[in-house]
Amino acid sequence: MKLLRRVLWALGNRNVLFVAAIVLGIAAGDWAAYTQAWTLPALAVALTVSITQVESDAFRPLRKLLRPTVLAVLLNFVLQGAAILIPAWLLVPEPELWSGLVMGAATPPGAAIIPFTYITGGDVAFSLLGTVGAYLASLVVTPAMMILLAGESALDPLRLATILVQLVLVPLLASRLLLASPLKEPIARWRGKIVNWVFTLVLFTIIGLNREVFFSEPRVVFLISLVNVIRSFGLAVVLDAVLTRWRVERPLRMSYVLMATLKNGGFAAATSLALLGERAAVPNGVAAAIAVPYLLWLGIRYGREGEG
Repeated sequence: MKLLRRVLWALGNRNVLFVAAIVLGIAAGDWAAYTQAWTLPALAVALTVSITQVESDAFRPLRKLLRPTVLAVLLNFVLQGAAILIPAWLLVPEPELWSGLVMGAATPPGAAIIPFTYITGGDVAFSLLGTVGAYLASLVVTPAMMILLAGESALDPLRLATILVQLVLVPLLASRLLLASPLKEPIARWRGKIVNWVFTLVLFTIIGLNREVFFSEPRVVFLISLVNVIRSFGLAVVLDAVLTRWRVERPLRMSYVLMATLKNGGFAAATSLALLGERAAVPNGVAAAIAVPYLLWLGIRYGREGEG
Protein backbone atom coordinates (compact mmCIF):
# COMPACT_ATOMS: atom_id res chain seq x y z
CA MET A 1 0.00 0.00 0.00
CA LYS A 2 2.89 2.37 0.77
CA LEU A 3 4.32 1.81 -2.71
CA LEU A 4 0.92 2.40 -4.30
CA ARG A 5 0.48 5.65 -2.35
CA ARG A 6 3.91 6.84 -3.48
CA VAL A 7 3.14 6.02 -7.11
CA LEU A 8 -0.19 7.87 -6.93
CA TRP A 9 1.53 10.84 -5.28
CA ALA A 10 4.17 10.92 -8.05
CA LEU A 11 1.48 10.75 -10.74
CA GLY A 12 -0.14 13.86 -9.28
CA ASN A 13 2.96 15.89 -8.42
CA ARG A 14 3.79 18.64 -10.91
CA ASN A 15 7.54 18.69 -10.36
CA VAL A 16 7.92 14.89 -10.51
CA LEU A 17 5.91 14.75 -13.73
CA PHE A 18 7.84 17.59 -15.38
CA VAL A 19 11.23 16.10 -14.52
CA ALA A 20 10.01 12.70 -15.77
CA ALA A 21 8.86 14.32 -19.02
CA ILE A 22 12.31 15.84 -19.60
CA VAL A 23 14.10 12.55 -18.83
CA LEU A 24 11.72 10.49 -20.98
CA GLY A 25 11.88 13.03 -23.79
CA ILE A 26 15.65 12.61 -23.96
CA ALA A 27 15.65 8.83 -23.37
CA ALA A 28 12.61 7.82 -25.46
CA GLY A 29 12.12 10.79 -27.74
CA ASP A 30 11.12 8.65 -30.75
CA TRP A 31 7.65 8.33 -29.22
CA ALA A 32 7.18 12.08 -29.47
CA ALA A 33 6.30 11.65 -33.14
CA TYR A 34 3.12 9.86 -32.00
CA THR A 35 2.16 12.41 -29.32
CA GLN A 36 2.76 15.50 -31.46
CA ALA A 37 -0.76 15.51 -32.94
CA TRP A 38 -2.29 15.46 -29.44
CA THR A 39 -0.58 18.55 -28.05
CA LEU A 40 -3.06 21.24 -29.20
CA PRO A 41 -6.30 19.32 -28.39
CA ALA A 42 -4.93 18.27 -25.00
CA LEU A 43 -3.84 21.83 -24.24
CA ALA A 44 -7.32 23.14 -25.11
CA VAL A 45 -8.77 20.72 -22.53
CA ALA A 46 -6.24 21.79 -19.90
CA LEU A 47 -6.93 25.47 -20.48
CA THR A 48 -10.68 24.87 -20.29
CA VAL A 49 -10.51 23.14 -16.90
CA SER A 50 -7.93 25.65 -15.66
CA ILE A 51 -10.21 28.62 -16.41
CA THR A 52 -13.05 26.98 -14.43
CA GLN A 53 -11.23 28.40 -11.40
CA VAL A 54 -12.76 31.75 -12.37
CA GLU A 55 -16.47 31.98 -11.51
CA SER A 56 -18.70 33.78 -14.02
CA ASP A 57 -19.52 36.45 -11.41
CA ALA A 58 -15.92 37.66 -11.71
CA PHE A 59 -16.77 39.09 -15.15
CA ARG A 60 -19.64 41.25 -13.90
CA PRO A 61 -19.65 44.15 -14.34
CA LEU A 62 -17.24 43.99 -17.29
CA ARG A 63 -15.55 47.25 -16.28
CA LYS A 64 -14.02 45.32 -13.34
CA LEU A 65 -11.75 43.67 -15.91
CA LEU A 66 -10.31 46.91 -17.29
CA ARG A 67 -7.64 47.86 -14.72
CA PRO A 68 -6.38 44.28 -14.05
CA THR A 69 -6.28 43.66 -17.81
CA VAL A 70 -4.20 46.76 -18.53
CA LEU A 71 -1.77 45.93 -15.70
CA ALA A 72 -1.57 42.27 -16.75
CA VAL A 73 -0.81 43.22 -20.35
CA LEU A 74 1.93 45.63 -19.21
CA LEU A 75 3.48 43.10 -16.81
CA ASN A 76 3.12 39.92 -18.86
CA PHE A 77 3.46 41.03 -22.46
CA VAL A 78 5.48 44.25 -22.23
CA LEU A 79 7.76 43.83 -19.20
CA GLN A 80 8.24 40.06 -19.39
CA GLY A 81 8.33 40.24 -23.19
CA ALA A 82 11.22 42.73 -22.96
CA ALA A 83 12.98 40.53 -20.37
CA ILE A 84 12.84 37.66 -22.89
CA LEU A 85 13.54 39.45 -26.15
CA ILE A 86 16.28 41.93 -25.20
CA PRO A 87 18.72 39.25 -23.94
CA ALA A 88 17.53 36.89 -26.73
CA TRP A 89 18.36 39.53 -29.36
CA LEU A 90 21.86 39.77 -27.92
CA LEU A 91 22.46 36.06 -27.32
CA VAL A 92 20.36 34.01 -29.78
CA PRO A 93 20.47 35.50 -33.30
CA GLU A 94 19.30 32.40 -35.25
CA PRO A 95 16.00 33.31 -37.03
CA GLU A 96 14.11 30.09 -36.22
CA LEU A 97 15.06 30.22 -32.55
CA TRP A 98 14.24 33.95 -32.47
CA SER A 99 10.74 33.19 -33.81
CA GLY A 100 10.24 30.66 -31.02
CA LEU A 101 11.39 33.18 -28.43
CA VAL A 102 8.98 35.78 -29.83
CA MET A 103 6.18 33.22 -29.51
CA GLY A 104 7.20 32.73 -25.88
CA ALA A 105 7.07 36.49 -25.29
CA ALA A 106 3.69 36.77 -27.05
CA THR A 107 2.12 33.97 -25.02
CA PRO A 108 -0.53 34.80 -22.36
CA PRO A 109 0.05 34.29 -18.61
CA GLY A 110 0.72 30.89 -17.10
CA ALA A 111 -2.00 28.83 -15.45
CA ALA A 112 0.33 28.51 -12.43
CA ILE A 113 -0.23 32.19 -11.56
CA ILE A 114 -3.53 31.51 -9.82
CA PRO A 115 -2.45 28.61 -7.57
CA PHE A 116 0.84 30.35 -6.78
CA THR A 117 -1.09 33.45 -5.79
CA TYR A 118 -2.58 31.35 -2.98
CA ILE A 119 0.83 29.84 -2.11
CA THR A 120 2.55 33.23 -1.86
CA GLY A 121 -0.34 35.10 -0.24
CA GLY A 122 -0.88 37.31 -3.27
CA ASP A 123 -3.91 39.31 -4.38
CA VAL A 124 -6.30 36.62 -5.67
CA ALA A 125 -8.76 39.06 -7.25
CA PHE A 126 -6.04 40.72 -9.34
CA SER A 127 -4.53 37.39 -10.45
CA LEU A 128 -7.92 35.99 -11.48
CA LEU A 129 -9.13 39.07 -13.35
CA GLY A 130 -5.70 39.89 -14.78
CA THR A 131 -5.22 36.38 -16.14
CA VAL A 132 -8.65 36.30 -17.80
CA GLY A 133 -8.22 39.82 -19.16
CA ALA A 134 -4.77 39.01 -20.54
CA TYR A 135 -6.14 35.91 -22.28
CA LEU A 136 -8.82 38.00 -23.94
CA ALA A 137 -6.21 40.63 -24.86
CA SER A 138 -3.99 37.88 -26.34
CA LEU A 139 -6.47 37.51 -29.21
CA VAL A 140 -5.08 40.84 -30.44
CA VAL A 141 -1.70 41.17 -28.67
CA THR A 142 -0.26 37.76 -29.65
CA PRO A 143 -0.69 38.07 -33.44
CA ALA A 144 0.39 41.72 -33.31
CA MET A 145 3.64 40.83 -31.50
CA MET A 146 4.34 37.89 -33.81
CA ILE A 147 3.83 39.93 -36.99
CA LEU A 148 5.74 42.94 -35.64
CA LEU A 149 8.71 41.05 -34.14
CA ALA A 150 8.95 37.82 -36.15
CA GLY A 151 7.56 39.04 -39.47
CA GLU A 152 4.53 37.87 -41.42
CA SER A 153 6.71 35.46 -43.40
CA ALA A 154 7.56 33.53 -40.19
CA LEU A 155 4.01 32.21 -39.75
CA ASP A 156 0.58 31.89 -41.29
CA PRO A 157 -1.59 34.61 -39.64
CA LEU A 158 -4.79 32.68 -40.40
CA ARG A 159 -3.39 29.54 -38.75
CA LEU A 160 -2.34 31.61 -35.71
CA ALA A 161 -5.83 33.13 -35.48
CA THR A 162 -7.35 29.64 -35.64
CA ILE A 163 -5.09 28.38 -32.85
CA LEU A 164 -5.89 31.42 -30.69
CA VAL A 165 -9.60 30.75 -31.10
CA GLN A 166 -9.00 27.07 -30.17
CA LEU A 167 -6.78 27.84 -27.18
CA VAL A 168 -8.31 31.08 -25.85
CA LEU A 169 -11.85 31.76 -26.97
CA VAL A 170 -13.18 28.18 -27.01
CA PRO A 171 -11.75 27.30 -23.55
CA LEU A 172 -13.18 30.52 -22.07
CA LEU A 173 -16.66 29.72 -23.43
CA ALA A 174 -16.46 25.99 -22.66
CA SER A 175 -15.41 26.72 -19.08
CA ARG A 176 -18.62 28.72 -18.56
CA LEU A 177 -20.68 25.73 -19.74
CA LEU A 178 -18.79 23.37 -17.44
CA LEU A 179 -19.36 25.64 -14.43
CA ALA A 180 -23.10 25.44 -15.10
CA SER A 181 -23.05 21.64 -15.45
CA PRO A 182 -22.92 18.71 -12.98
CA LEU A 183 -19.24 18.28 -13.95
CA LYS A 184 -18.26 21.37 -11.94
CA GLU A 185 -17.34 19.48 -8.74
CA PRO A 186 -15.43 16.57 -10.38
CA ILE A 187 -13.44 19.05 -12.49
CA ALA A 188 -12.56 21.08 -9.38
CA ARG A 189 -11.13 17.90 -7.79
CA TRP A 190 -9.16 16.82 -10.85
CA ARG A 191 -8.24 20.24 -12.30
CA GLY A 192 -4.66 20.34 -11.08
CA LYS A 193 -3.89 16.78 -12.21
CA ILE A 194 -5.38 17.33 -15.66
CA VAL A 195 -3.29 20.47 -16.19
CA ASN A 196 -0.14 18.72 -14.95
CA TRP A 197 -0.64 15.66 -17.15
CA VAL A 198 -1.29 17.74 -20.26
CA PHE A 199 1.76 19.92 -19.66
CA THR A 200 3.79 16.74 -19.13
CA LEU A 201 2.62 15.48 -22.53
CA VAL A 202 3.53 18.77 -24.22
CA LEU A 203 6.92 18.96 -22.51
CA PHE A 204 7.75 15.33 -23.39
CA THR A 205 6.80 15.99 -27.03
CA ILE A 206 8.92 19.13 -27.39
CA ILE A 207 11.96 17.60 -25.66
CA GLY A 208 11.58 14.35 -27.61
CA LEU A 209 11.33 16.02 -31.01
CA ASN A 210 14.38 18.17 -30.25
CA ARG A 211 16.52 15.83 -28.18
CA GLU A 212 19.34 15.99 -30.73
CA VAL A 213 19.66 19.70 -29.94
CA PHE A 214 20.22 18.91 -26.24
CA PHE A 215 23.02 16.49 -27.16
CA SER A 216 24.65 18.24 -30.12
CA GLU A 217 24.14 21.95 -29.37
CA PRO A 218 24.84 22.55 -25.67
CA ARG A 219 25.82 26.17 -26.40
CA VAL A 220 22.36 26.90 -27.84
CA VAL A 221 20.67 25.23 -24.87
CA PHE A 222 22.88 27.18 -22.44
CA LEU A 223 22.14 30.56 -24.09
CA ILE A 224 18.39 29.93 -24.19
CA SER A 225 18.53 28.77 -20.57
CA LEU A 226 20.34 32.00 -19.65
CA VAL A 227 17.59 34.05 -21.32
CA ASN A 228 14.95 32.19 -19.30
CA VAL A 229 16.84 32.49 -16.02
CA ILE A 230 17.02 36.27 -16.58
CA ARG A 231 13.29 36.59 -17.31
CA SER A 232 12.23 34.41 -14.37
CA PHE A 233 14.63 34.43 -11.40
CA GLY A 234 16.30 37.71 -12.38
CA LEU A 235 13.13 39.66 -13.15
CA ALA A 236 11.39 38.34 -10.00
CA VAL A 237 14.19 39.55 -7.71
CA VAL A 238 14.51 42.96 -9.40
CA LEU A 239 10.76 43.61 -9.63
CA ASP A 240 10.18 42.54 -6.03
CA ALA A 241 12.94 44.91 -4.86
CA VAL A 242 11.55 47.83 -6.91
CA LEU A 243 7.97 47.26 -5.73
CA THR A 244 9.15 46.96 -2.12
CA ARG A 245 10.97 50.30 -2.45
CA TRP A 246 7.77 51.81 -3.89
CA ARG A 247 5.91 50.49 -0.81
CA VAL A 248 3.52 48.31 -2.80
CA GLU A 249 1.64 46.03 -0.38
CA ARG A 250 2.85 42.45 -0.27
CA PRO A 251 -0.29 40.77 -1.74
CA LEU A 252 -0.23 42.99 -4.83
CA ARG A 253 3.56 42.73 -5.01
CA MET A 254 3.37 38.94 -5.17
CA SER A 255 0.68 38.98 -7.85
CA TYR A 256 2.66 41.48 -9.94
CA VAL A 257 5.82 39.35 -9.67
CA LEU A 258 3.92 36.22 -10.74
CA MET A 259 2.20 38.00 -13.64
CA ALA A 260 5.56 39.39 -14.81
CA THR A 261 7.49 36.10 -14.71
CA LEU A 262 5.11 33.24 -15.62
CA LYS A 263 4.01 32.41 -19.15
CA ASN A 264 1.81 29.55 -20.33
CA GLY A 265 4.65 27.25 -21.33
CA GLY A 266 2.35 24.61 -22.78
CA PHE A 267 0.65 27.21 -24.99
CA ALA A 268 4.01 28.59 -26.18
CA ALA A 269 5.53 25.17 -26.88
CA ALA A 270 2.51 23.65 -28.61
CA THR A 271 1.80 26.77 -30.69
CA SER A 272 5.47 27.09 -31.73
CA LEU A 273 5.49 23.45 -32.78
CA ALA A 274 2.26 23.76 -34.77
CA LEU A 275 3.06 27.10 -36.43
CA LEU A 276 6.82 27.43 -36.67
CA GLY A 277 8.25 23.90 -36.63
CA GLU A 278 10.36 21.73 -34.35
CA ARG A 279 13.43 23.99 -34.28
CA ALA A 280 11.42 27.05 -33.24
CA ALA A 281 9.84 25.02 -30.42
CA VAL A 282 13.26 24.46 -28.79
CA PRO A 283 13.30 27.74 -26.77
CA ASN A 284 9.92 26.96 -25.25
CA GLY A 285 10.97 23.42 -24.41
CA VAL A 286 14.00 24.82 -22.59
CA ALA A 287 11.79 27.45 -20.92
CA ALA A 288 9.51 24.69 -19.63
CA ALA A 289 12.51 22.89 -18.14
CA ILE A 290 13.68 26.10 -16.40
CA ALA A 291 10.14 26.60 -15.06
CA VAL A 292 10.48 23.52 -12.82
CA PRO A 293 13.22 24.91 -10.50
CA TYR A 294 11.71 28.39 -10.78
CA LEU A 295 8.33 27.25 -9.44
CA LEU A 296 10.09 25.40 -6.61
CA TRP A 297 12.07 28.56 -5.81
CA LEU A 298 8.92 30.70 -5.80
CA GLY A 299 7.32 28.44 -3.21
CA ILE A 300 10.42 28.46 -1.01
CA ARG A 301 11.23 32.18 -1.26
CA TYR A 302 7.75 33.68 -1.26
CA GLY A 303 5.66 31.06 0.52
CA ARG A 304 3.18 32.18 3.18
CA GLU A 305 5.51 31.14 5.98
CA GLY A 306 7.63 34.24 5.56
CA GLU A 307 7.69 37.60 3.92
CA GLY A 308 10.49 36.62 1.52
